[in-house]
Formats: sequence, structure tokens, C-alpha cells
Amino acid sequence: MFSFQPVTLDTTSPDSEAALVFRSGRLVAVLTRLSDIHADLGGKWFLEAAFADVPAVQPVVFETMEQFGEWLSEEA
Repeated sequence: MFSFQPVTLDTTSPDSEAALVFRSGRLVAVLTRLSDIHADLGGKWFLEAAFADVPAVQPVVFETMEQFGEWLSEEA
């Protein structure tokens, strides 16, 4: 149901690793992988932008990209 496309953000921040999240071919979110400057959150995925019916609850952090898909499925 969900697919993830790795992208690199054009930023001066060390948080440049990201993923576009698609559901049935439609862009629903952008996740950014947090760098080590975020201490305990380093390596986790932050909901950077949400579209369509994705709840705009901030801040939202996930252990994995797949966990985001599970969370979104539960919210829908």
C-alpha cells in the first residue's frame, strides 16, 4: 500500500536524508531522518510534511519508515 522513495534534501542541516511517502501512487508525506545532533532521536524519522488525510500532529517521530505506514493506517 505504501512506497518510499529516498531523496536528499537541499539543506545546510545535517538532516538531509529523507523519503517521499506514496500511498497508491500519491504523495502523502515527507519523512526526514534525524541526525545525531538530535541526541536520542538520531536515526529516527520525523514527519516533515503531511498531505491529504495525514493527521498534522507535530512533532511525530517514528523508529522506521514502515512504522509511519502502520501509524497512518491506524489513523485512517
